[in-house]
Amino acid sequence: MELKNKKTVLIFADWYLPGYKAGGPIKSIYSIVSYLKDDFNFFIITSNTDLGELVPYENIVSDQFIKVDDSVSIFYASKGFLKRKNILHLIKSVNFDVLYLNSLFSFYFSLLPIFFHITASIKKPIVLAPRGMLGEGALKIKSKKKNIFISLFKLINIHKRVIWQATSEQEKKEINKVFGKNLNIAVVPNLQYSASSILHKPLFKTKGCVKLFFLSRISEKKNLLFALNILSNLKIDNTVVVFDIIGPIEDLLYWQKCKKIIDKMPNTIKVTYHSAIQNSEVPQFIYGYHFLFLPTFNENYGHAIVESLVNGKPIIISDQTPWRNLKENGSGWDISLDDEKGFSQAILNCIDMGQEEYNEMSKNSIDYAKKYCVSMASVELTKQLFINAC
Repeated sequence: MELKNKKTVLIFADWYLPGYKAGGPIKSIYSIVSYLKDDFNFFIITSNTDLGELVPYENIVSDQFIKVDDSVSIFYASKGFLKRKNILHLIKSVNFDVLYLNSLFSFYFSLLPIFFHITASIKKPIVLAPRGMLGEGALKIKSKKKNIFISLFKLINIHKRVIWQATSEQEKKEINKVFGKNLNIAVVPNLQYSASSILHKPLFKTKGCVKLFFLSRISEKKNLLFALNILSNLKIDNTVVVFDIIGPIEDLLYWQKCKKIIDKMPNTIKVTYHSAIQNSEVPQFIYGYHFLFLPTFNENYGHAIVESLVNGKPIIISDQTPWRNLKENGSGWDISLDDEKGFSQAILNCIDMGQEEYNEMSKNSIDYAKKYCVSMASVELTKQLFINAC
């Protein structure tokens, strides 16, 4: 393939645009490509369906590279294409300088590329972004499958052959805990929102009424069941609590468990499911809510959390994300999943909150986002990650 005189990054990712149901991982790759395509060529290999979908994207040609612009080409692989020999052929067909993997526990988009990269003796570096998959809470979900992956990584010594991208010091500790010390780990935060995307439009808020939203995939990791249990056990009268669930159903059996609780909710709790929405629609959609309620088991970043903060929506989350000290900053609560009373009290505080206090929390959320989420330094760190790998 003809390339410009720039270094080339070959990316394997289970999902990419125009998909949106996988949430954060898609945004992470899109941000990398958007910010760095003037500095690198990108070849992206991904599936031709969105998360949980069987029908391919409309108006997209599968099983061949599509040139998006001078620096970006995308290969949308069909289910029938995903075979060992084809993955190997793809790796050999691109004259790349760095192999970038946007997942850890993916057979076709992580394990196979690494295995063929090693066995075919392609002397190019591998950058692996685990995307929060090594957090304690995340590892408890489908643990048998994940333990097999981890054992294979250790058996082939993969963990010492790759450059790990940790998006925080916490994730670096998680990688070390699972794979040991003396690893090549670069702490490179996710590329983040620009300051121009931040607006401050506090929603009308009265005491005795609160509108909460859950913005994420419906899966065990995101812990919707916990959130529903907290709400169902609230001791409230003469109040109205709205809880809207926004996101694709990734695990149907898990959703059925959630539905059983929803169907038994007291009259004071109004729960509605809205399915998934396009990323571009999120800011306008969530304007109609007061707080994000997302007691996730683990996030290495949490795009939904950042999306909420930059749009002035205070958050109620677990303490298993990088976003901490929220109460001290007046932008929400980060609570241990062992502290159910703490979550209940946070919701009660939200119910009792009036306009003036909510306005202050909304402003604090944006200030928190400006301080911790808006930094072009992450762009340079990502750029240096690829340059140093080469």
